[in-house]
Amino acid sequence: MGRENWEMDVFIEAAYNREDVDLERHERFARLLLEAASERDGELSVALVDDAAIQELNLRYRGVDAPTDVLSFSLREGEPVGLSHALGDIVVSVETAERQSGRFGHSLAEEIDELLFHGFLHLLGCDHENDSIRNWMEREFSLRMDLQRLNAPHIPKGLIGGDHHIE
Repeated sequence: MGRENWEMDVFIEAAYNREDVDLERHERFARLLLEAASERDGELSVALVDDAAIQELNLRYRGVDAPTDVLSFSLREGEPVGLSHALGDIVVSVETAERQSGRFGHSLAEEIDELLFHGFLHLLGCDHENDSIRNWMEREFSLRMDLQRLNAPHIPKGLIGGDHHIE
């Protein structure tokens, strides 16, 4: 089946609006992630927020009263919600991404893509509590190779396999 027959949907919202955030770039990258994972009919929602918004979500859903860089909410766990192809939601703090981009020596756009990549791995079932570092590295490597095969303009280094650390 050719790419033109795929029905991938990516919904991206910039709740934290900044002129230097290229929503089209991140939407394209999210579509490439869906394609790389063979989620041909996949639906993915991405929200770009500030530290205050992600801190509120982090407290509500993880019991951690602090901002974080990325949160993922799978729609394939638990009871079906009627959207059989909905993969889930990824929430990225642009403020945290900006701090991390300086620390890791790449652009804000690259850091947001790194965080989308990591959040997407969570939606595919990777779990910090139950998966070994080796399993994360293997999943990251496989997804990076698939992105490379698709000629993605940015290939993430990986948050676990690379020298990048989660806040």
